[in-house]
Amino acid sequence: MAVVVGGATLIGPPDSIVDDHPEVREPVVRSSLVCPYVDGEEAGTAELGVLALPGVDAPEAAAEQPPITVQALALPPDPENPEATGDPAAEAAAEPLVSIAERGIPTITPVETAAGTSYAVTGQGTLAPGLAAEQSLMLQEVDLRGVSTASCTAPRREHWFVGASAEVGRRGRLILANPTDVPAVVDVELWDEAGVVDAPGTQDIGVPARSQRILLVDALAGGAVTTAVHVQSSQGRVTAALEVRETAEITPQGMTYVPASVAPRRELLIPGVPGSGQRNLRVVAPGDTDAIVSLQILGVDGAYSPVDQDVITVTAGTVADIPLDTGVDPAGIRLESDEPITASIRVVQTTEGGLPDVAYTSASEPLTGPTPALLSRPASTLLLSSVITTTSRVTVRTLAADGTVATEEPLELPAGATVAVPLTAAGDAANATVVVVPESPGSVVAARQIYATDDAGALLDLLPLISPTVEVNVPEVVGELPDVPEPAESP
Repeated sequence: MAVVVGGATLIGPPDSIVDDHPEVREPVVRSSLVCPYVDGEEAGTAELGVLALPGVDAPEAAAEQPPITVQALALPPDPENPEATGDPAAEAAAEPLVSIAERGIPTITPVETAAGTSYAVTGQGTLAPGLAAEQSLMLQEVDLRGVSTASCTAPRREHWFVGASAEVGRRGRLILANPTDVPAVVDVELWDEAGVVDAPGTQDIGVPARSQRILLVDALAGGAVTTAVHVQSSQGRVTAALEVRETAEITPQGMTYVPASVAPRRELLIPGVPGSGQRNLRVVAPGDTDAIVSLQILGVDGAYSPVDQDVITVTAGTVADIPLDTGVDPAGIRLESDEPITASIRVVQTTEGGLPDVAYTSASEPLTGPTPALLSRPASTLLLSSVITTTSRVTVRTLAADGTVATEEPLELPAGATVAVPLTAAGDAANATVVVVPESPGSVVAARQIYATDDAGALLDLLPLISPTVEVNVPEVVGELPDVPEPAESP
């Protein structure tokens, strides 16, 4: 009698298991964010704001709930200049800048460091869902001035930026930070107006655990008028940020962070375009085919196509720089392309006889849920754009220092329209901390504008809002697989 045995290799769980036990949404149990490069200036005001959103679902509390911690990262040791950097392990073991034990209370901490460093913001257990953080820097010096803010972001495998320049007087600093306990390896790609930039030293860049690396874009892409940067991890995950500082000889021309853009796709949404200043749309088409791009402005009265700029062409593998006139009112931008693209808008604001400041807003995801803006200084405005074909409804909540809701403003945004909302701090707080709550996820994009003047000139900052992670998809745990039939036996 011969015995015939049948076998199979399981690539994944059987379809019946997947159908009966799909992924479910559960509160995230650990959140890790990085604030990219805080302070490091002899004169200036730096702050770091942290908030675990109130009113979100959280996992069951452990017996001992660890607090949210804000911990400094470090530059890798430099053998030629050991005093200028620190030991990452020693930095990681140092006392936290701040610890936060309660949900829902905005915590704003001044930061004073001799050398700028990234800070890791970590929340676990019940303090992990809805964790958000933001940094700011104000400088008003004769050689460097401006206001800049940046969202603190989670480590990922991929980051895109469209902005910065390698022209004389324009410095771009790419900050790679690794808040995890394992080393990471990344590759950096660059494009400019002429095509792909062949820059040495941009492959297999090591970022040690609990540390940061800094690359100078002006050194990598010398002479480029405008650049696009793609950071991709081959091992581990990192955060990335792109800071810009500009001068004309020794006269300051502004400073800012270029917010990260979404990965290249065929439809983009850019929030928070001011109604004044010099505005330039910058688009990268990283593929091998020219991109034909349709442009719509999301204005105060709804969406429209600008005359003579409704369709633009971006040459394959290059960055296009297009002067843009969106009118005298704040707006958003919608781009539709036949090839994957990503984009940002550069804004230069001037005053009569004064110095300029520079800011960027970038292609962003619509808000998926409650989203905070933490460090809204006086003269801040929230710019909300509806991205659906019906009315969008949004509530803007201003938080008091103790986390209670000081004011609550419901808003209706006509389809494709942009609404500006002035922000006012509650009580005697120095900053207005607000939470934007869309009625329908995916219906609006948002950005905060800070615009003020001092005796020297303009101060401008733009910050697209990013919804914090509250829940993640997790597979449902299955106790056991179905019975496996016995091998067949033939006579």
